[in-house]
Amino acid sequence: MSLLISASFIIIGGTLTGYQPHSQKVMAQHHGAPPPAAAIGDRKLVLDMQTEPTNITQGDDLLMTIGFLDEGKNANIQHVTFRMDISKDGKHLLSDFFHDHNGEVRLMFKDKGSSSSSPTIGGNQDVLTNAWIADPGSPIMISGPIFNQSGTYNIGLELTTIDNDKTDLAVPLEYHFDVNVS
Repeated sequence: MSLLISASFIIIGGTLTGYQPHSQKVMAQHHGAPPPAAAIGDRKLVLDMQTEPTNITQGDDLLMTIGFLDEGKNANIQHVTFRMDISKDGKHLLSDFFHDHNGEVRLMFKDKGSSSSSPTIGGNQDVLTNAWIADPGSPIMISGPIFNQSGTYNIGLELTTIDNDKTDLAVPLEYHFDVNVS
């Protein structure tokens, strides 16, 4: 009888320690080349970030367009919200949330003519996502010293909502990449 009880504990214990609840781990990283697609369910999400101009010069205006594409549909993921953190040499320059209902956030960085020592954001605050959204037809304006020195800037994006303003990802999708400014 004791042998049967011992065997039962071993079988049950082995089953319990081997059991891991299903969770989706999503992570993407970017250092120069386009980041790999991240899987959420049966979809593959790809970060699409473009800058205008493509060669960034310190102190110049910079239009940054950030979208997330469903690789299978080759279309923007709608209702994206992400937190963007920009730092240089370990110093945080900007950390805030941005949202776009159509899935493409346009940020206009303006350094010239700003007397502020910290950035100010011009846009509207979205009530559901507590994130900055643009006025129709315009980018979100970020004035102040962000890309005002040459060197490497570290950008972190943490995607928190997709498909619907109220659909939070269980595990935010993270991207980290560098931007060089001359």
